[in-house]
Amino acid sequence: MLSPSSMSRIGTIDERYQSYNVEMLEVTGGKFWKPYAAAVRSSAVHQQPPATSASGDTPAGMNPDAYAYRPPIDLRNARRRKLAAALGPAYVRVSGTWANTSYFADSNQPPTTPPAGFGGVLSHQQWKGVVDFANAVNARIVTSFATCPGARDSSGVWTPDQARRFLTYTNSIGGNIAAAEFMNEPTMAIMGGAPAGYDAVAYGRDFKVFHAFIKRAAPGLLILGPGSVGETDGDWSVTYGIAGMIKTSDMLAACGPARVDAFSYHHYGASSQRCAGMGMGGTTAGAALSEEWLARTDQTLSFYRRLRDQYEPGKPMWVTETADAACGGNPWSSTFLDTFRYLDQLGRLAKQGVQIVMHNTLDASDYGLLDENTLEPRPNYWAAFLWRKFMGT
Repeated sequence: MLSPSSMSRIGTIDERYQSYNVEMLEVTGGKFWKPYAAAVRSSAVHQQPPATSASGDTPAGMNPDAYAYRPPIDLRNARRRKLAAALGPAYVRVSGTWANTSYFADSNQPPTTPPAGFGGVLSHQQWKGVVDFANAVNARIVTSFATCPGARDSSGVWTPDQARRFLTYTNSIGGNIAAAEFMNEPTMAIMGGAPAGYDAVAYGRDFKVFHAFIKRAAPGLLILGPGSVGETDGDWSVTYGIAGMIKTSDMLAACGPARVDAFSYHHYGASSQRCAGMGMGGTTAGAALSEEWLARTDQTLSFYRRLRDQYEPGKPMWVTETADAACGGNPWSSTFLDTFRYLDQLGRLAKQGVQIVMHNTLDASDYGLLDENTLEPRPNYWAAFLWRKFMGT
């Protein structure tokens, strides 16, 4: 029989340790990962070569046929709110690849099409829905800002105009952004909508502008960064084959004295079957209980912890995006089989001092905790619920 009172305490975690993502694209509406049944019907995901540039709201370099349009989600839905509230207190991160290119409207009447240099539009009403949702479910908002060509001056330097408008509106409706990354996944900046040729030096330059702006305009907001993905101490990588990758070490070296409040990174132990045709590393259902698979969490942490120790010593570590597999999750992401990875990952990271882990997503695609059509809780939701109920800090 286990006797927790006799065990040695090895650490504590934040009360919002187990948190979740709602993709910005869910809020605005747009193309997200196509369900597997639809992908099979279209015979598109594995048979067509990937696009070499963005197509509409498809990230650059990705196959447009791997995506399907979704209308904006209803964050007022009572079932969605009740199920999310049961996981509180938490952080809700509203970001993702499409946040990098989303234009925040300058009035209550948003443009019908994105202005030049942007890929989507976030309306006042949609963002108010996020604020109201967060308040209703005991969640604090984490986000990132537009970093695409439309958010830059004539020389290509990032400007805080969009971020200022975003923060001002949030404050005007009684909302609060608790923490933010500058951009989503800067290691894959070009795929995420950054200008062609964007590199570590450009990131460092822009991050200094961002850092100075936040310290002036929102001094209570936690600056997270860099929010990298795709690097590991293991002999695998979820981003294998993706061109234009930027090393986190180079970005951190270029940031100069601008410091984060918490060191953030993303972890996916594999890419899903949707991205198999791009040469990105995958996994199988047969490996789901293997130590080789489960230990990938440790290998990503050790890589980024070493960079944290070098460039941001002593800062808490946050995993701001994770699930079983990138590209929307594998077919078994929504089954009981993935709960072993989910709970094992939470335990490994907590044991090693990580303070926040944000699962991707609450209810979009195969890795969602809830079915996106019915909002029926999946096995990972019940795993999350039991963690919240029994684990504590």
